[in-house]
Amino acid sequence: MELSQTPQNALFNEEKLAELHQIASGNKDFLKKIAETYVRQFESKFPELRRAVLEHDHEQIEQLAHLLKGASYSVGLDETAARFHRLEMAGEANEIGNLEPTLADIEADMLFFDQEWEANLNKFS
Repeated sequence: MELSQTPQNALFNEEKLAELHQIASGNKDFLKKIAETYVRQFESKFPELRRAVLEHDHEQIEQLAHLLKGASYSVGLDETAARFHRLEMAGEANEIGNLEPTLADIEADMLFFDQEWEANLNKFS
């Protein structure tokens, strides 16, 4: 499979992972730090986002979803980033009913983050 042909159900954008691997010159410690930084940010901000959804705080939803969208794109989590984008747009439009399924999808993505990150980056070694 060519890098540009990332499967629809793939957690990561393989082109982005290849780019990160190249930037890191294959340094696994550096790549591990990138993953750890993303996970820390997610674990810090996602509960705040969940709380904002429960409290119907559309401005906070928009801000936190925007932050997590960018972080997700930076590590190649394009579908997760797209989910955060939907939350961001819902917050911006103040149409924040029924966002829980999107939050659940994001949480499901994150269950596989560590395992998939490692497996995907090992392809480039």
